Amino acid sequence: LLTIAGIYLAVLASPGPNFFILSQLALDGRQREARQVVLGLTTGSVFWVVLALAGLSTLLSQHPWLATGVQLVGAAYLVWYGAGLLRAALQPASNPTAVALTGTPYPSGWAAYRTGLLTGVTNPKGAAFWTSAFAALLPTAAPSWFYLATVVLVTAMSLGWHWGITVVFGVPSLRAGYLRIARGVDGVAGVALVALGLQRMVSR
Repeated sequence: LLTIAGIYLAVLASPGPNFFILSQLALDGRQREARQVVLGLTTGSVFWVVLALAGLSTLLSQHPWLATGVQLVGAAYLVWYGAGLLRAALQPASNPTAVALTGTPYPSGWAAYRTGLLTGVTNPKGAAFWTSAFAALLPTAAPSWFYLATVVLVTAMSLGWHWGITVVFGVPSLRAGYLRIARGVDGVAGVALVALGLQRMVSR
């Protein structure tokens, strides 16, 4: 369990779509939406760990076309989301606080949760981890309590890490500095996400 926790922490800490989305929502002062996205991301982590424990890695290894499909869907989602950031960055805004991650607030808490869920489920980095490295870490013939403990561990770590991002980037001094460069940051994040998505597509 400690080995799984250590490697999963490294995966969480590496920058990716989850970090971009949460940090920008928090910096925009949209804490409530950020927390709802956190719940969606955590649900996505639980989804993957349960599937991995159920033997998804074996299924994907036996059907490469399915693994390719999962990664392509995730890559396409990154390109779509990054393009939305670029559009928001290129739109003129007289008030810097009007520049937000998706251009407009989420219409409902469910919409914010759904964004987190889709990001967590289709994140290529996460999919690759759960179906390869994570599966290799699981001991053979482990007792039932071990699988339950793994799900609880992953849930707690995902929730704690992503929630922490919203707290850190919700600091007023960080927000004040961000608002002065918001459009530029949105543009850089958009380019990074589009490039990551395209790279995933080409690498397949």
